[in-house]
Amino acid sequence: MDKLKKRLSQIAFILWDLLAVALSTFAMYRFRYSNLDNPPYAMQHYQTQFILSTFAVIFIVNLIAGCYRSVWKHMGLGDSLRQMISSFVSFVILAVAHRWLETGYMFEFVAGVCILTFLLMILGRFSIRLVTATNARFSRSTGDKRVLIYGAGEAGRFLQNKLSSPHENMRPVVFIDDDESLIGKRLGGIKIYGGREQMKEAIKKYFVDEVIVAIPTADRETLEYVLEVCRQMKCPVRRFGNIADVDLNTAVVTNINLEELLRRDSVHLNMQTVKEFICGKVVMVTGGVGSIGSEICRQVLSFGCSKLIIYDFNENGLFYIDAELREKYAGQYCLKLGSVRDTKRLKEVFEETKPQIIFHAAAHKHVPMMEINPREAIKNNVFGTLNVANAAIMHGVEKMILISTDKAVNPTNIMGASKRIAEMTIQMLNGLSDTDFAAVRFGNVLGSNGSVVPTFQKQIEHGGPVTVTHPDMRRYFMTIPEAVQLVLEAGAMANGGEIFVLDMGEPVKIYDLACDLIKLSGLQPNVDIKIEFTGLRPGEKLFEEISLKDENVTKTNNAKIFVMKPLDYDQSDLAIDIKALQSTLDSENISTMFNAVRKLVPTFKHDDAEISDINGHIENTDDKKDMEKSDAIKDRGEQADAQ
Repeated sequence: MDKLKKRLSQIAFILWDLLAVALSTFAMYRFRYSNLDNPPYAMQHYQTQFILSTFAVIFIVNLIAGCYRSVWKHMGLGDSLRQMISSFVSFVILAVAHRWLETGYMFEFVAGVCILTFLLMILGRFSIRLVTATNARFSRSTGDKRVLIYGAGEAGRFLQNKLSSPHENMRPVVFIDDDESLIGKRLGGIKIYGGREQMKEAIKKYFVDEVIVAIPTADRETLEYVLEVCRQMKCPVRRFGNIADVDLNTAVVTNINLEELLRRDSVHLNMQTVKEFICGKVVMVTGGVGSIGSEICRQVLSFGCSKLIIYDFNENGLFYIDAELREKYAGQYCLKLGSVRDTKRLKEVFEETKPQIIFHAAAHKHVPMMEINPREAIKNNVFGTLNVANAAIMHGVEKMILISTDKAVNPTNIMGASKRIAEMTIQMLNGLSDTDFAAVRFGNVLGSNGSVVPTFQKQIEHGGPVTVTHPDMRRYFMTIPEAVQLVLEAGAMANGGEIFVLDMGEPVKIYDLACDLIKLSGLQPNVDIKIEFTGLRPGEKLFEEISLKDENVTKTNNAKIFVMKPLDYDQSDLAIDIKALQSTLDSENISTMFNAVRKLVPTFKHDDAEISDINGHIENTDDKKDMEKSDAIKDRGEQADAQ
């Protein structure tokens, strides 16, 4: 239907141009020759031929110039200039042709026809725009939303035209812009009312139903200000375009993302070195269907790796990521189902795929869950890492990058302690072969599986309350793209043995995060949605740290990335302690394992009473484990058969 309308519109403009040529010809004839007793022979007998030949030339030149492809309801200076140049070229061609063929038509006559034709064509096109704008302003249904556009730049002007379409149910009524030279002027008939200070007043005066931020590069401060004003006025707010280098033709109006309201500016890393690092290499990602792992997979594929191996124990996750990547990257990746605990399966995959780079993202990360399942944390996070590292050494892998966490610093929970031991393990192994080992340490990732943000969002959807453990709890936050960029650039920079850390600015209060999420939903904290404090969970601490006091922190070539080289370990002693830790996994008394962890990580602080609770929990559940395990294996087999 749209194509038909477009075609009919083009035909209408062509017919109008033919009419313009005919009217111009008759007008020039009346003006130039009507008072003469004996007008030139050509004027009397060949007007039709003149009209058709003139139109043919104008039509061909307009077609070549693309004048019939313009959207004239959004006509601007560029379209008018293109039409003017096209008309001038047509005039030159016609003037030369009539002079060369000696048709009898005078130069002044041809020039006059061309000028009048151009004016009539422009008049017709401006009329279309005027009618469209008038219809958009006065012929809308009463249910249309009245929109305030924040930003009168290129994006704002484009958005205004976009919303002027009869198909939209929104109507721009006022602009706000901080450029003082624009205030008081009109854009497309709509007033630029003032700067951000006049935003409240404008919302009231023009009965605004919604605010749209039309500044693709708007900083965090601006977005927070607009969000707060709209919250006070109970007015929904969205933005037009959400990237700095936005393509206005494809940009859409979207909700403001929480990621855009981090209490710091986003970090942009140098991806050229990453491309050189990844391009043409066989890359393996363990835990490749998780939040971080899957984003690593996407970015690695975009950088042109020769082959990507996605390794994970989650069969459903493998199915979904395959469905996502298949259309764009078919043949560039392979899926491998397996656990990092399974050394035999790892050997099979390594021998088959021969990876050159490994990003090790497979891990148990949920703190409270690991507190009641501590052995699983050690098995997966410590010895799973050791298994992958040994396989990397055995098969001549160039680099292995471990994904770690800020919870590894002075850990108060078994998850953090297990990741600290994993860091120590790869540092111990570095230098024993040609494989370079390094780790990347960062804080909480916004929007990742199991993170606080999805939990808060679900609580808000259900009307609250939003539960926060402690009013003073703070965490470092980063977005998934930032985390993955750090991982990839660290891989490119690593020479072996390093722990890389991103400068994440100041930590964010979880309470403030909850308030921001409630505001983004158009609600008011502790008025529309209650915030309740539930107390610290097992293993949690109020403040996370990013590095140890005795770690030597130095800058890299990237101002936002730091590298830490901890004190050297005695490899033989560390190997003995790790082997001793492994032997405790089968012990009935969980305290034995915790003592082994403390020997490896002296900064590990854990409440002994909590350990007793864990022992009791394990004793109560031991009888159920075999049955549950059997059922789980059976269920997975049935799912595999179904697929």
